[in-house]
Amino acid sequence: MLSTPPILPAKQRIRQAFDQAATTYDAAADVQREVCDRLAGYFEQIDTDFQPAAILEAGCGTGYGARWLQRCWPYAELTLVDFAPGMLMASKIHCPQARPVCADIEALPFANQRFDLYWSSLAWQWNDPERCLVEAGRVLRPGGMLAVATLGTDNFPELRHAFAEIDAYSHVLSIPTPERLLASCQAGGWAMNVWQRQTVRRYYPDLRLLLRRVKAVGAREVEQRRPAPFGRAAWQAVTARYEQLREPWGLPLTYDVVWLIAQGPIVGEQHDRCAASLFLETERG
Repeated sequence: MLSTPPILPAKQRIRQAFDQAATTYDAAADVQREVCDRLAGYFEQIDTDFQPAAILEAGCGTGYGARWLQRCWPYAELTLVDFAPGMLMASKIHCPQARPVCADIEALPFANQRFDLYWSSLAWQWNDPERCLVEAGRVLRPGGMLAVATLGTDNFPELRHAFAEIDAYSHVLSIPTPERLLASCQAGGWAMNVWQRQTVRRYYPDLRLLLRRVKAVGAREVEQRRPAPFGRAAWQAVTARYEQLREPWGLPLTYDVVWLIAQGPIVGEQHDRCAASLFLETERG
């Protein structure tokens, strides 16, 4: 049974934010590329002989991950899913051979056991991760591979600090604990290959540029919007609180990233062999 879904921004608002960010995303998405590259690196470490015939990328964005998937498995059928049409159009430009599908990754429009590999980098946090996991299990063939990068609960702590005493609204997306997702994987019979949690940090010269970069990748929706914009005094207070965190390299912004790679539920001797090769880490800092 699914646990209670997290409170998330309305889907239409998220779609609109990423649609608007489609033209600015690539120039600002250095963290997103690093996270995707590390997911690819973990995957290469655990199974260099894997040859999927059909691959699904869920939440493809502008197609950065799709390009790696195409290079790695040029003869596989590659399907790209995103529910922001602008992002999907950008991915089609970068990966013209792939099949683009505009859809919600919590309710994929595909038959059961359709794919050998389910790939998703920094998309699950905008959804209910447990629903995404159920859908991934449904569309994967028995023993298929799941490769996901998502965010943990300690994402953007600096922004939380800066806005903490300004008002009662949430200015950062609330995300379910990664441990709940791990428990769901284990309860569902997934054979875990990688579970890695680590911070990824960037530095900016000032708060204005920091917020502009966050907005440029579409990450601007929260559970409850503030009904009116801040006045000058409020922005000065936010800036002053953020300045308390300044380091020699600039103002920090920290992503709490989780990488997950697992094999779909299997039984018997094959499961025993997979469990024996378990690679499980939790690293912070």
